[in-house]
Amino acid sequence: MAAKEWKIENFDRVLMVEGHDDRIFYAEVLEAVGKHGQVFIHVLGGNKNLKQEAEVLITPTLLERKVAIAFILDADETPVESKQSLQNLLSGLTRQEVIDGKWTEGSPKIGLMIVPGGDAKGEIETLVWKSWSSNQANAAQKQCIEDYVNCMRASNAMAQSPDKALIGALLAVKNDEDPRLGPGARANVFDLNSPHLQSLRQFLAGF
Repeated sequence: MAAKEWKIENFDRVLMVEGHDDRIFYAEVLEAVGKHGQVFIHVLGGNKNLKQEAEVLITPTLLERKVAIAFILDADETPVESKQSLQNLLSGLTRQEVIDGKWTEGSPKIGLMIVPGGDAKGEIETLVWKSWSSNQANAAQKQCIEDYVNCMRASNAMAQSPDKALIGALLAVKNDEDPRLGPGARANVFDLNSPHLQSLRQFLAGF
């Protein structure tokens, strides 16, 4: 049997994410929970224009044709405000009560997860760094990376996203051909079965 052409209309399960790097990372997690090739991952292109993009994407036709639709988005610096606005937006568009970290029971199922979770500031890199750096086997390398980033900060080179800087510094050595989160996950730099990623795995297993 020929593989399905990779188009949104050919899948009845859709995951919406912010960027292309996120798409690669979440594809790896989907594979880890046994959902490889079952979910179309649509890149929104950031969350600045999320409202407009969501209003264009979440149409009655899409809702009628899909089994499950989920959004995974970064909390950034305003986790509480992001959660409330996204819950309100998606609840209004889907006419279901959408709650962060959960799936609705309607048709289609609608899921929302704001990372790193727990009303914490940050992004998916924040969660992955916490997962990787909490492993005692990585303690020495963690110290090297933090020393480097702190040294750069002391020399007035400030990262726009501190956790992306930490992940990037790690992957510059561990996966130097492409030191981004998604390719790093594909190269098995991160343990996707880490307890810190359990909620994310459980959410994606809901597809």
